[in-house]
Amino acid sequence: MKVKIVSKKLIKPCTPTPPNLNKYKLSYTDENTPQMNVGIILFYTIPKERLHIHELEESLSQILPKFYPLAGRFIKNDHLVDCSDQGVEFVVAEVVDDDVAFIDLLSKMETRQLIDLLQPKFHRVDELPTDPLLSIQVTQFKCGVLAVSVSVSHRIFDAASVGTFITAWSSNANDNNFGGKISPSFESIVLFPGNGPSSGPCLTAPCPPTPVGKMFCFKKDAITSLRSKLTTYYSRVRVVCAVIAKALIGVDRAKRGGKSRPCHIIQTINMRGRTIPPLPKHSCGNLSVLAPILITTDKVVGIEQLVDILGGGLEKRFDDCAEMFSPGGRGWQGVITGPLADMVENLCSDEVNTIMFTDWSKLGLYEADFGWGQKPLGAGIGATPHEKTIVLMDNKEGDGMEAWVHLNGDDMAYFEQDDDIKLYTMP
Repeated sequence: MKVKIVSKKLIKPCTPTPPNLNKYKLSYTDENTPQMNVGIILFYTIPKERLHIHELEESLSQILPKFYPLAGRFIKNDHLVDCSDQGVEFVVAEVVDDDVAFIDLLSKMETRQLIDLLQPKFHRVDELPTDPLLSIQVTQFKCGVLAVSVSVSHRIFDAASVGTFITAWSSNANDNNFGGKISPSFESIVLFPGNGPSSGPCLTAPCPPTPVGKMFCFKKDAITSLRSKLTTYYSRVRVVCAVIAKALIGVDRAKRGGKSRPCHIIQTINMRGRTIPPLPKHSCGNLSVLAPILITTDKVVGIEQLVDILGGGLEKRFDDCAEMFSPGGRGWQGVITGPLADMVENLCSDEVNTIMFTDWSKLGLYEADFGWGQKPLGAGIGATPHEKTIVLMDNKEGDGMEAWVHLNGDDMAYFEQDDDIKLYTMP
């Protein structure tokens, strides 16, 4: 797919950021987040005459004062964001190929096919002090499909924060008062004070990323069938995680002549709403904790066993989140730092099979209407840099799951031949 850049500009906040907010310091959780961008792509069918780029630009400018760090620039030496309203990147592009049909793109979603729909430097972070922290790209297909992509530096925003931003921007563009009711807050530096760039373990993302990212769709009927074979009712997310984890453990076993390595499964938990007192719903920053599970058995682990094991790990971490700020609790350092250090160590070890799940299913991406009278007909993501990372999203109908699985090419070939993956998914 060949994409041509039509225009590129900086969009600045409609009102200047107050002087007292000009320096946005990174929290501990920000400092220990992989150096990468979080990318989301939403697809619409919009006739060219109905697309008014200036309206998107104006609505973006109007909400940026609330999301002021996004219009700043990261200063490496000072380890903070200079919020002097330098602006966010806004790119208009078009697909020049005549033979690119969106239905074909939708039927075999892969991150390498979507990369040109994201900002040009998606896989390069902090190369220059002038690099924007937020980039928007609006790309038109000749078939009438429109792609709206949002790329945000993971240094300051996690996926839930990006979801809040997309909801606010689309609601404002749609003249929906709900957008004006969203009041993002930035309290992470107060809750989790940072210590500078060497404050703890950190992941360095390869550039360009090595994994192949493919989307596997679990339809409603497939999830219903899976649930019918389990003795207890479980959430869609938990069931899908168990199926994928079982398949990936099988891939690892098959590549090693039937022998299993210890398997370190990590699930990310959005701490918003789980702490006492609860963080505001629209808190922005990197506000997640890791729920690690170590499986050491040589025996084949079934789907129901994995559902229970994963659920037990989550429940324990829910309790940890609730006690994070309690005087008699473990404190946030005890809750966050240990699992983070273990993850970094295991990712660098060939002795452990590490699998990571992150859940984006409650971000409301398929609700984003920018004023065109329609919601997205499809969604994609930017590739994550580490192998065996799975991003889970709602499907368009809201009753299934879309799992973006990132593996090296050899592992992907094994994974696609797993019996459960072939039975329950539509690649």
